[in-house]
Amino acid sequence: MLITVQVPSLDPMPLPGPVWLMTGLLLLVFTLHVLAMNAALGGGIWTLWNYVRGKKPEHPNSRRLAEELAKMLPIFLAYTITLGVAALLFVQVLYGRFLYASSILIGGYWIMVIPLVILAYYGYYYVSYTAVKGKSRTGLVAALSVLCLLAIGFIFSNNMTLMLRPEVWLKMYRAHPDGFNLNLHDWELWPRYLHMMIGAVAVASALLAHLGMLKLKKDPEYGAWLVRRAAAVFAITTGIQFLDGLWLLLAVPRDVAMVFLRDPVAGTVFGLALMAVITAVILMVLGSMADTPSPLVHVGVGMVVVTVFLMTGMRHLLRQAYLAPYLDPGAVVVKPQTSAIVIFFVLFVGGLATVAMMLWKLAKYRKMQSLAGVGGATA
Repeated sequence: MLITVQVPSLDPMPLPGPVWLMTGLLLLVFTLHVLAMNAALGGGIWTLWNYVRGKKPEHPNSRRLAEELAKMLPIFLAYTITLGVAALLFVQVLYGRFLYASSILIGGYWIMVIPLVILAYYGYYYVSYTAVKGKSRTGLVAALSVLCLLAIGFIFSNNMTLMLRPEVWLKMYRAHPDGFNLNLHDWELWPRYLHMMIGAVAVASALLAHLGMLKLKKDPEYGAWLVRRAAAVFAITTGIQFLDGLWLLLAVPRDVAMVFLRDPVAGTVFGLALMAVITAVILMVLGSMADTPSPLVHVGVGMVVVTVFLMTGMRHLLRQAYLAPYLDPGAVVVKPQTSAIVIFFVLFVGGLATVAMMLWKLAKYRKMQSLAGVGGATA
């Protein structure tokens, strides 16, 4: 039985494809977006910390890591933005009336996402060009860019939690019709926000452990240092994530949280995600503790990616549980646009292939630069 609240009516335009397909595409692009976002935000935090630490002559590895990461930050943020737009489009297709309502209620802050992204983007470019030169403002600009991304994450967390609470929309609008609302009354806001932000550092650390493994052959000392340092941060932040995840589950209304016990699909996804993250921590720690970091680190990184995908699925299932009283699956009209979907898949796969080729050529170019530098030094 549907609950009568002030929810916008269903969009009369039919869906361009079946719900399961739109949902699958949402989970796919959002997983890719989260990985890119974690690299951009977590990588920015890693860059800032190591840049400050690397100013001391006794920490040359930190300085080197900061310089290498600084060059990658604009690329990470570009992927974050592009994939984030795609994810928002699929959320709009499936839950547009909820997303639009919450976006209007926080519109004064929601519109600020655009200038904040621009500032963060320009800041990252500045850092990428000045980190090697060691300009005095580089650390400050890096900190401002990270703060911009943290603010964007906070605004998104407000919107994504508010869209799940139709029962508070009318009261909130009557109190502040100007659009300067935040979902601060929601107990779920803070643990959810922290879960995403701390998770960004954890996933970025896992990716850095993978980078360290790739550098082992060329520079064993630096590669091993990076693997062990990144694996340690990953293990610590993941432990904090467990505590924050418990806080988040306690903050979710009991009838909604019970979906992970009552629904076999939700329960399976939850169990698999828990096992995946525990496996990732064990593999990462064991692989990094060896005299020479072992390929177990690579497997651990793979399990981190699996965990991110499963967490994305849990997020979707939780959203469905929240909005179930207001959704009528039978009312959704589907009119497949086969040609448009085929074109989308062709362009999507082609885009991924292009990105892979660009990354491969970039890695090849940097390897040639490195070899040329070694040869020149030897000569």
